[in-house]
Amino acid sequence: MMDLFAPLMRISKFFKKFLPHTMTTIFTKKKIGYNTDRGYSSWVQSMELDHRYGSDGKCFFLSTSEGSVIHVDLRSKAKITFNSFLSEKKINTISLHPNGYAMATAGLSTVIQLWDLRNMGTKSNKGHKPFAWQNAGKSINSAYFSPSGSRMVTTTMSNNLDILKDAHTSSGLIKVPEHRIRHDNMTGRWLSTFMACWHNLPICGEEVFLVGSMQKPRTIEIFSGRSGKVLHEIRGEALTAVASRCCFHPSRLVVVGGNSSGRVTVAYDR
Repeated sequence: MMDLFAPLMRISKFFKKFLPHTMTTIFTKKKIGYNTDRGYSSWVQSMELDHRYGSDGKCFFLSTSEGSVIHVDLRSKAKITFNSFLSEKKINTISLHPNGYAMATAGLSTVIQLWDLRNMGTKSNKGHKPFAWQNAGKSINSAYFSPSGSRMVTTTMSNNLDILKDAHTSSGLIKVPEHRIRHDNMTGRWLSTFMACWHNLPICGEEVFLVGSMQKPRTIEIFSGRSGKVLHEIRGEALTAVASRCCFHPSRLVVVGGNSSGRVTVAYDR
């Protein structure tokens, strides 16, 4: 059995935080802030820690609304090691495979693309080519490798959750996912989009992921990464709204779900 409670969060307003767009003369090509002086025409969409250099958060990837991926290294004079345009449209998520060189990007282009970081270098042009890709048909909210890297789960506006097996070893077009789960991902204009994400640790010997749901009563769903089947549905009196964004605790069986209303619901195993 899982208990649910909802701590009250009061938020006066929402805003997006952008780097200053009047400081062009301060930043140079090798320092943080380069290419971010475009005001409200561009923003950072997502961040992925670069686990190749530890878990202290000093190295990370950023994706932008312009379709670029930036790698930031804070260890030595806070520099940008590469800044590459990988899409003509917004990149919603980046995911780095545990092997440290396969990287997946996904967004409004409707294509999940896999890149080999060993071939990226420091170039900032559009000459990079993915080694594998999958056409989702419509825009992609997210694409994340599992902790083992053996699978990837994608959340798409085609109302699917796709599970790709060994995508990092693929070449060219990935025609069919291992599992395709029909899932209502139409959260509407006023709610954040669904993004299925993995638990860091296996549960009962298998990797699992969770995602919000449009079902009534309101639900958070936990799926098996191996079979694609629903393992558990979290419901309760405290879950009164759609949980657009959900995540697991890194090491415990604790689930957190929230949405743009500022309400956060926590579920934990008794």
